[in-house]
Amino acid sequence: MSPASNLFHRLHSHILPCALLLLLTSVLGCAQNNLPFEVSNPSNKKWSPAEAGRIYDSACDLLARTIRPEKPPHLRPKFRLVLGADSNVFVNQGGVTEVHLKSWNPEKFAEGVVIVAVRDVLRADELARVVHQSVSLAASTVNVQDLGRR
Repeated sequence: MSPASNLFHRLHSHILPCALLLLLTSVLGCAQNNLPFEVSNPSNKKWSPAEAGRIYDSACDLLARTIRPEKPPHLRPKFRLVLGADSNVFVNQGGVTEVHLKSWNPEKFAEGVVIVAVRDVLRADELARVVHQSVSLAASTVNVQDLGRR
């Protein structure tokens, strides 16, 4: 084998696997970057960006059709998914909305998406009105069994 072809063979055997790895990393990175929400995963918890994207779309579409079946609103809430958190909670501080999960949990993630999306559907004043009316209605309701005990 000539020195030039030997060099080509060595480069080819090393560059091709590196190029494939770079391409795969790029494709996977783009898939995560194309998600409609941010992700913070400092503990490198196992999760599926594709599954999360499907759940996000499904939760938004179902909520939209539940709220207004005749003309569903286009819901695409922005938030940050934080994996590896201390607890499963919904956090809204300083204008940044986060869904914290201890580890990947499709049900808890879907719940977080719905909570964030509801805030997109209801303005702050509407949400406050619903909260106030809920408490007022509960306070003005009497259990029939309690009436018989008086």
